[in-house]
Amino acid sequence: MVKFLIQRPIAVLMAFTACFIIGLVTYWSLPVSLLPDIDIPQITVRMASDNMSAREMENTMVAPVRRALLQVSGLDEMRSETRDGSGVIHLTFEFGTNTDLAFIEVNEKIDAAMNSLPKDAERPKAIKASATDIPVFYLNMTLKKDKPYQHTDEQAFLNLSELAENVVRRRIEQLPQIAMADMTGVPERVLQIVPDREKMNSLGIGIDDLERTLEANNAEPGSMLVRDGYYEYNIRIASFLRTPEDVENIYLNKGGRIMQLKDLCKVSLVTQHEAGRSLAGGKRAVTFAIIKQSEENMDNLKAELQRTTERFAALYPDIEFSITRNQTELLDYTISNLQQNFTLGFLFIFIVAVFFIGDVRSPLIIGITMVVSVVITFFFFYLCKVSLNVISLSGLIMAVGMMIDNAIIVTENVSQYRERGYSLKRSAVIGTSEMITPMLSSSLTTVAVFVPLIFMSGIAGAIFTDQAFSITAGLGVSYFTGIMLLPVLYVLFFRLGMRRYRWINFDFRDKLKNDWLERGYNAGINWVFSHKRISLCVAVATLPLCVVLFGVLDKERMPEIDQNEMIVKVAWNENIHVEENNRRVDELLKHTDGIAVEHTAYVGMQDYVLNTDDALSAGEAELYFKTEKPSDILPLEQHLKKWFGAHYPEATVTYSPPMTIFEKLFVTGEADVVAQVRSKNKAVSPQPAELKELERQIAEETGVYPEVIAFRNQLNLVIDRNRLLLYRVDYDEVVRTLRTAFKENEVSVLRSYQQYLPISVAGNERTLERVLAETLVENVPQEGEEQAYVPLKELLSVQPAEDLKSITAGSNGEYIPLRFYDVDNAPGLIAGIRDVVARSGKWDVDFSGSFFSNQRMMGELMVILCISVLLMYFILCAQFESFLQPLIVLAEIPMDIAFALLCLWLCGDTLNLMSAIGIVISSGIVINDSILKLDTINELRKTGMPLTEAIHTGGRKRLRAIVMTTLTTIFAMVPLLFTSDMGSELQRPLSIAMIGAMTLGTIISLFIIPLIYWLIYRKHETQKY
Repeated sequence: MVKFLIQRPIAVLMAFTACFIIGLVTYWSLPVSLLPDIDIPQITVRMASDNMSAREMENTMVAPVRRALLQVSGLDEMRSETRDGSGVIHLTFEFGTNTDLAFIEVNEKIDAAMNSLPKDAERPKAIKASATDIPVFYLNMTLKKDKPYQHTDEQAFLNLSELAENVVRRRIEQLPQIAMADMTGVPERVLQIVPDREKMNSLGIGIDDLERTLEANNAEPGSMLVRDGYYEYNIRIASFLRTPEDVENIYLNKGGRIMQLKDLCKVSLVTQHEAGRSLAGGKRAVTFAIIKQSEENMDNLKAELQRTTERFAALYPDIEFSITRNQTELLDYTISNLQQNFTLGFLFIFIVAVFFIGDVRSPLIIGITMVVSVVITFFFFYLCKVSLNVISLSGLIMAVGMMIDNAIIVTENVSQYRERGYSLKRSAVIGTSEMITPMLSSSLTTVAVFVPLIFMSGIAGAIFTDQAFSITAGLGVSYFTGIMLLPVLYVLFFRLGMRRYRWINFDFRDKLKNDWLERGYNAGINWVFSHKRISLCVAVATLPLCVVLFGVLDKERMPEIDQNEMIVKVAWNENIHVEENNRRVDELLKHTDGIAVEHTAYVGMQDYVLNTDDALSAGEAELYFKTEKPSDILPLEQHLKKWFGAHYPEATVTYSPPMTIFEKLFVTGEADVVAQVRSKNKAVSPQPAELKELERQIAEETGVYPEVIAFRNQLNLVIDRNRLLLYRVDYDEVVRTLRTAFKENEVSVLRSYQQYLPISVAGNERTLERVLAETLVENVPQEGEEQAYVPLKELLSVQPAEDLKSITAGSNGEYIPLRFYDVDNAPGLIAGIRDVVARSGKWDVDFSGSFFSNQRMMGELMVILCISVLLMYFILCAQFESFLQPLIVLAEIPMDIAFALLCLWLCGDTLNLMSAIGIVISSGIVINDSILKLDTINELRKTGMPLTEAIHTGGRKRLRAIVMTTLTTIFAMVPLLFTSDMGSELQRPLSIAMIGAMTLGTIISLFIIPLIYWLIYRKHETQKY
């Protein structure tokens, strides 16, 4: 086949040029996104109800829905969190569950549960999670004239909110690249009527007169059909109030005097009782979470959105647009990393190839082949609908190193035949043909390492599908370019016609004699064969070392990422309103101006539709900080802790990295251990004093303090049953009157053209004491008695109390979560908690947390590694037609792993997903070296060469190729150890593991593998294959 291709160079070049052009075209049309478009098997059910306490919400709404959802098929885990006025149920499904069908089933169960909910309850909303739901960035709209940390002009902000809701959002969502602009920070508006009490009292007009007048002028008599001969008309009688001016111009008639409403009241559009706000740079803002269409290109989205915001900024000069929490930086980093790897790859290939082969043309051939391979790989991305994302690009970055190896091996082998005096074409044919089978099996063994990673449970498995595809496609393409294009290019570059280009004909072979390499190899192999026992003992000693290091090394799911961003969640643990919350947040942000370069804040409840996190309450805030360097985060955190300690010591504050793709997929912010404490007495809710005592006992027993359980103060209205009997008042009537008394004084609705706005009468706000004193309840009169009215304060008492701020529950009912972070000895902590709980006799306890999920993941990785080794064994059996020789090659794996683990331990790194990938990749590459070497030895023995001579000759023949592939891979990894860009912490453990495994693996491949081969085959020295 190779001979046929070399005879038709133009056909080969045209075919590969066509493929290259197709690859380039498809590259520009590939969707670029942060993540593969995978369905995360999670569904969130949110419910809300005004004026409901957490306990009432849990009992009447959350618990019935939770019980109904337990029957959903494929459900793996359920957790609910209920607060005053809101509840969230998080459903996690088994991986592989069809989330579309699960979503339909969840909605069916919600519909079925509606019969068990209160009559006026809103239907709970179900939200399906997807990796593409993570906002690519946040777009903030603020008023230009606003000064940070100062009061905002309310009317101007209302106008901005109306513009954002009705114009900006719609325009942004019309962009083809944007799936959704999720919005928060827009206040609910109300048409407020503020009566002039003195004027109204002098005219004898009361609030009830106002209400009746508004209702009479806002009636909807409906419409009627009127026939007129052949025609039929729909006549609509409408007296709707549509604008604030309509309300102002209403006429009142009191005692023969006619006046307009604007003479007696001030009518204005104001914000309704706010539950939350959004802040950007200390200014009040409307914030859009920009969610990208999964198949669209990220750069196009940024460019299009920038054009749109610039157009709006020109049209509305009073408004400022800013972008925060930009996730696209990670993708930009990955793409620049790929470019850097290419550049460094070319540079190192050039240096290494020049140094070992001794000419300029060989590295050029390898470089051209590599570029063609990568570009053609993009065509397969397009065919299989794989986007360019962080995961697929990281797979391609890994594949580049292995793709270079294929080109180096073929080029080096052809060069060897030329050095022996073979003609150019014959060298290319024999050198390439010799490598077809061993290169195929070495590529298959590398693929065999990655394919089982697809079967990891959870999101990691779905993520590795893209990575495994990138590596498989890259290796496949590089294999075919290596055996089809490379020999043709070699012949073209080295033929006589190229001699007129002087720069390409530099030859360093005489100046760079490689005798030192062969001399070093000969000395090493002779020493190993002279000290067989010592060499074997050292090799065997790596096995127990591997086991010991695996036990000693700390394990985590993902390496800790040094980010220059931080999320601070604050629960003030006081019953404060949004204005006070905003004042405190402003005060805090002012103190961080010198350290943080960017900050935003969510104060109170937010309006995001796709927010699957636990909702904030009016007395909580979430702050986002960005610093110039990752090293500034720790001083910022210490500064904040000091500030909270001095000003608000009762506040519960948690510090965590922002919800990036890695957070979403690998939940690195999860608590190490979560103790789920349940009360044995189900009839009584746990008392705060008992929980605080339990917390104290656990801290004393284990020395580890859990995250403080959040409580809140409340007022309990206790109805006196004896007094109800005394005054003959019905219990239901008291409850109904209480609900009416504490409701908003909403009198009508303004039906404007685009929305409905409530109309409320202000100036009627009363304290709790006044409400109870002035509100009367009807009694049930006996026969012959008149109806009597009793003030509420005579029938009930007000008692201050303390209760849990949020009620957490799972599949087995309610529990109190005790979260422990930075746990060094998780088994010891769990045993200590069990002892405390057993001694108290009041509680039951279960455990969850990242400690258990990390253990499960490491267990899966071990199983996957075993499956990979089995697959490699099967491939190698087919390659060598032997059951024994694959074992010689695979014996190298534990030795490589041991040295990689040792390097990780010495460098202070942990065993995590990235370092495990590094070990797996390097084992695959080093095994390739042993495969090529054994294949050469076998071929030499077939010609009748004695065993020892075949081992030595085969070693020398493959020496340059093995050293070159190792050096190019190591050199490509070295820069990653010293980069400080975003995400370099992810690359560092991978680089250390690869450099460690490759370094020792090459030594084992060159010296130990031949010794094992000799020990097995020495009795069959004369055997022919």
